[in-house]
Amino acid sequence: MSVPSCDEFDPNALTLEQARAAILQACDALAESETVPLASALGRTLAEPIAARIDVPPAAVSAMDGYALRADDTVEGRELMLAGTSAAGHPWDGTVAPGQCVRILTGAVVPEGADVVIMQEQIERVGETGIRLHNGGLAPGHNIRGPGSDTASGTALFDQGQVIGAAEIGVLASQGIAELRVLRKPRVAFFSTGDELVPLGEPLGPGQIHDSNRHTLRALLASYPVEALDYGVIRDTEAAVREALERAGQEADLIITTGGVSVGDADHVTRVLQASGQVGFWKIAIKPGRPLAFGRFGNAHFLGLPGNPVAVMTTFALLVRPALQALAGRDTTPPHTISARLVEDLRKTPGRKDFQRAVLATDERGWVVRSAGGQSSHQLRAMSEANAYIVLPRESDGARVGEWVEVLPFREVF
Repeated sequence: MSVPSCDEFDPNALTLEQARAAILQACDALAESETVPLASALGRTLAEPIAARIDVPPAAVSAMDGYALRADDTVEGRELMLAGTSAAGHPWDGTVAPGQCVRILTGAVVPEGADVVIMQEQIERVGETGIRLHNGGLAPGHNIRGPGSDTASGTALFDQGQVIGAAEIGVLASQGIAELRVLRKPRVAFFSTGDELVPLGEPLGPGQIHDSNRHTLRALLASYPVEALDYGVIRDTEAAVREALERAGQEADLIITTGGVSVGDADHVTRVLQASGQVGFWKIAIKPGRPLAFGRFGNAHFLGLPGNPVAVMTTFALLVRPALQALAGRDTTPPHTISARLVEDLRKTPGRKDFQRAVLATDERGWVVRSAGGQSSHQLRAMSEANAYIVLPRESDGARVGEWVEVLPFREVF
């Protein structure tokens, strides 16, 4: 394996689109499924289609507070006798006769004999037992929600592969569905390697650093329907790395590592992968995030990300995210970008597509964007101050104030 060149332009480097396509081609949705309570189904993917079991609403109900009566009686100025009250969960048990009305509340069952609801603002109370109409000529069905007007029994609700969101939870709950058959969560194993890594809360010695990448990965994975398997920090020996990878290759569907896939004396991950895995070492024409390893180890897909913190987050957003979506049976459409007006000059060297950390905002003319500060791949703080990437084309040498540039909002990928 050759060491990646420091030159910006590499004719052999993959484009982001090529790398993404190769990852998606390899990562099929998991076949196994499980039954979960509706309360635990948010973000999960349906393993089978679901049809409506009941009409919603199950009966004709009022769309507002008012009075239920016969359409033939809706004559302006007519006085009607108040026969009772129908409330949600407490329907009036009777039949509305000509010349009668029933006080009705939103969501209450419309009593037999009534076919319109007149809103309470369009009547005048007459004593304790009557009303006078201030509107007339209402057609049958006025302000009434018919049975099954939301969902009719037997209607197809959701197809296999539907991701369950808050609206889907509401629809299923309205059907009384308490459990769902969903795809199993992908199991994602991740760990850090390096004798220089010190746990949080402990003082640093000479040449030591805190293990930030593993905590970043755990936080990123928390936004996805996955079972995260945190193996902690693995000792910097070939035996320890081999043991961790072999364990992950049996337990996980995807293994993610950061750094260590180079050719140095301590790059044990590379040696174990070359000896026992089926992994390709890629150079990708993006910045940050040129080096990447992808393939399989044991039963799991493997993604070896660069070691610099910003490159970890960027390659996760651009390449790990679609892998997770594919494994979970989700839509893998690329994230949406927008155009924004640049408020400062930006420089880059042609050769790689640049993802510069940025602050996206609005002014009286629309979207505007500026750099979030330091753009080196080790400067993680700029990520916390940014809310978007400015995407500069591979052949570009930068952009100038007032130009419109492509912007990838963080909300699309994180």
